[in-house]
Amino acid sequence: MGFGQHQSFYLRPQWLYKGLTEIKSDPRFFYNDTHFEQLGLGKNMAKSAKYWLFSTGLMEEKRQSGKTEHHLTSLGELVDRYDKYIQHPVTKSILHYTLASDPKIATSWYWFFNVFKESIFDKAILIETLETWVGQTLEKSVSSNSLKRDIDCLIQMYSPNNLSSTPEDVIKSPFEELGLISNTVKGTYKKTPLDTVFKFEVLFITFLIYIERNELNEVSLDELIDGEKLWGRIFNLPRSEIVNCLEEMQKSYPIIFTRTNRLDVVRITDTTSYLDYMERFFENEVVL
Repeated sequence: MGFGQHQSFYLRPQWLYKGLTEIKSDPRFFYNDTHFEQLGLGKNMAKSAKYWLFSTGLMEEKRQSGKTEHHLTSLGELVDRYDKYIQHPVTKSILHYTLASDPKIATSWYWFFNVFKESIFDKAILIETLETWVGQTLEKSVSSNSLKRDIDCLIQMYSPNNLSSTPEDVIKSPFEELGLISNTVKGTYKKTPLDTVFKFEVLFITFLIYIERNELNEVSLDELIDGEKLWGRIFNLPRSEIVNCLEEMQKSYPIIFTRTNRLDVVRITDTTSYLDYMERFFENEVVL
């Protein structure tokens, strides 16, 4: 399980771009003594950038000739080719999905989007509930400070950013624009549904990812609504919105939404991989 590895710095899009660029030319880049200077970052920020490259699924570790190297994943290569500056809502949404659906590398993020069910909360509630879950779920203890840093970082990444006196903190996280957490009264937050005009594309791609990873060809409506790593949890979508999306999507996407008295099921009718589908999408899409 992974806690506190972000060094208290939330994800910045330019860190991903810089990291992708450097490891393409040097798979040992992050082992160079001057790598943080080449990134234009402090040492802890460079560690954070490395972590976000891993946790968003853009970079992976490999052993080559007895040495550890970093390489772009297939998703990393696609993003580098079509949206290296992380500007398109589809890219941001898929990186969010990758981050929030991996319990090992970003455990607090997984917990928040898949396990924690409250829709309105403050940081104190989040920390207390996360501590309880960690204590009941994991064999090893995790320090309260690590969990607090995770919650602080998560809120900064997804909620509208209040201007800070620190220039680096004024930079938006790419996930803020997804609208998944909104501010209510001071110090209180609310989970809100995914907000993008590309919602159907995002839902279809993440559906492909899920069935590909789990070797399925169908998923029940109840799973889509309340299952971990699926639409209702990851994108804060209520049942009514998921049903409406499915009814519209089956008109132009290769899925069949079958409604019966006993079990409502969504089936895929195309075996295209999510990476192939994303590539076709970006081939026809102008990235701003």
